[in-house]
Amino acid sequence: MPLNKFKCPDGETRLISECLLHCPRPQGRCLSLPTLTTIGYIRHWHRTPSTTQLLNPTRLEYLSITHDFAVDPFDQAFSLLGTRHHGRLEQVAKKIEGLESELKLSGEVSGILDLLEPINGGDTYRLIDYKTFGSYSVAKHLGLKEIEDDTAKLALQMNNYRVMAEQIGFRVAELKVQITVRDGNTQSSRMNKVMENIYLLDVEILPDDYVREYFLTKAYLLITALEDKKLPEICKDNWNFRRCRGFCPVYRNCPEGAKINKVEYIA
Repeated sequence: MPLNKFKCPDGETRLISECLLHCPRPQGRCLSLPTLTTIGYIRHWHRTPSTTQLLNPTRLEYLSITHDFAVDPFDQAFSLLGTRHHGRLEQVAKKIEGLESELKLSGEVSGILDLLEPINGGDTYRLIDYKTFGSYSVAKHLGLKEIEDDTAKLALQMNNYRVMAEQIGFRVAELKVQITVRDGNTQSSRMNKVMENIYLLDVEILPDDYVREYFLTKAYLLITALEDKKLPEICKDNWNFRRCRGFCPVYRNCPEGAKINKVEYIA
């Protein structure tokens, strides 16, 4: 029971399938059909947690799997921008011999890494992940602002890809993140002291045991909660409950989220 509805501009909430078939509003669809189809793509739960799922709070992912929820298509603009960005780079990588792009990794945890490229034509690889961030977030990764958990989660994500890639024979010697600045060359980026539009930054290589323990523990907590049908503990990284107010799509199904947003709790 995942994402299945859109919050429409007229204030109504409608099934995505209804929207894609025929918009009932007199003025028609709010965005193009390809845009709404991409935003409304439903990722079904297949009992193997993904790397990105496990970086999120367990309660948020539990509720996203067990409850239907809606999103505002206009709130997904930056996500759509990142998807398009990845797609273009993947198309180019597929044409270059020796590169591995969009490599699907599986095991107790799944993942899709963006790019593996040989270092100086040798048999060791550089693992690169593409990101599209706002300049405030980029400033954190550059060490220009106080770092919260952004860089730690990025390092965990990329190291998990590294561990899984090495299990199938790739020797990964370097981790790098290539960040495109969403608001690059604007006053806001300059205020954040982010002067370039794109960066290629080193990411720390973490101990394998630490990476495995983190993801296997998070996977166990999510799968156990689903099997027991028991709501996990409140999200720890809720950004002092700011996440509950404007960034959680399943707040109505969370006791604390419903209370904070002053809506009826739907168990």
